[in-house]
Amino acid sequence: MNEANIVKRQLDTIGNTVYLQEGSWNSMPFKASLSRLWRRKNSRFEKRLTELGEVYSDYYLYVGPYNHNICDLSDEALLIYDGVRYEFKCKDPVKINDETIYYSAILRRITEADFDEN
Repeated sequence: MNEANIVKRQLDTIGNTVYLQEGSWNSMPFKASLSRLWRRKNSRFEKRLTELGEVYSDYYLYVGPYNHNICDLSDEALLIYDGVRYEFKCKDPVKINDETIYYSAILRRITEADFDEN
């Protein structure tokens, strides 16, 4: 059986329902995996200074199916899960013999404070 279909079937079973947004375009909902990176020492990619001290952003590992090519999206594209917006910090296809099996990315959760600053 095709490895890409195996990964997609597993994501359909265990994944969260998400969709992509770029400008006024929204994708159809699909299943992907999101895992918070808070336990990893190297997950503190950026810090922000507030009146109360340093605040580190929430980062997540995204694993998505082969049929939703996130690498073709612009830098302004967002992933939406359960009403929460995430921006892509880096995106990579995972390939075996030049066939994309799935896509992985590092996402940063966007908070309301991030919207107020822009």
